Amino acid sequence: AVNGLGATVVAGVTAAQKIMQFTGCPFDTLGQTMAPYSGQNLGAGKLDRIGEGLKSANIIGFIISGVIFVALVLFGKTLTLLFMDASATQAIQYAHQFMVVSSAGYCLLTLVNTVRFTIQGMGFSTFAMIAGVMEMIARSLAGLVLVSFIGYWGVCLAHVLAWIFADVFLIPCYCVCMKKLKANAESSLTQ
Repeated sequence: AVNGLGATVVAGVTAAQKIMQFTGCPFDTLGQTMAPYSGQNLGAGKLDRIGEGLKSANIIGFIISGVIFVALVLFGKTLTLLFMDASATQAIQYAHQFMVVSSAGYCLLTLVNTVRFTIQGMGFSTFAMIAGVMEMIARSLAGLVLVSFIGYWGVCLAHVLAWIFADVFLIPCYCVCMKKLKANAESSLTQ
């Protein structure tokens, strides 16, 4: 879908993606910490700590999301100059738009990563994998449908849509998994 919008759009999205790989690192790290954290607390029988840790990780992620969003709004165009010439004004504008729209959804990415890895650490890795499939479906819809109707905005919304799809799946899964673990813990105490 991006290629079909022309070389200038491709250049802008490519530069934006490079910057976003860097700005997305805190969310990847928060997520990756949750798998061993939840697994260790599950093993210790401290299920309440899993929820507390998830809440704390999300608060940290939401704060980081806000800081990165503001930074990209203010300095995103300047950052694109690391990857393209200042004379490519239209490509810089496309890159900036992509970064601002995508980073506006970083709170959703926080939830995707923290909840997915928490579920994985609790031993329900199939749900974590399905969430990735949900993201792929959303990105496919954005490329095949949204871009046809709203053009470049569809490209910009692809990440956000993917994170919404994953969160709509993961959050109820987390609740179900936690309920199952608590029920198992209670039944083992009564036996």
